[in-house]
Amino acid sequence: MEDVDAQGIVYYANYLRFFERGRSEFLETLGVPMARAADPDCRLVIYEIRVKYRRPALLGDMIEVVTSVERPSDYRLTFHQRVRRRGETEPLVGGEVDIVAIGSDGAVRELPSFFDAI
Repeated sequence: MEDVDAQGIVYYANYLRFFERGRSEFLETLGVPMARAADPDCRLVIYEIRVKYRRPALLGDMIEVVTSVERPSDYRLTFHQRVRRRGETEPLVGGEVDIVAIGSDGAVRELPSFFDAI
């Protein structure tokens, strides 16, 4: 209920929360524990987000987040994410989320070795 506005439409910013959950679950399935992704010496942070809103999700819709990842460089991961109604293939919202690693000094650093398989 908290995801929708008074008209029963999912509020646009909530898709970013859905993306976040999708990325966390995706990394867990790859064996990357979220505690390691929050290490103070190498935190994973958002660098850039690109989102396209095609159709709204509505109150009562069962949705799923489909996530894939690529590694364009030693410093960045790009997550390709789609929110769709369960049982449908057409995305409601699509996006790309770029993640980088930063050290305790806030400077960008190479991704940790647990991403070498990507």
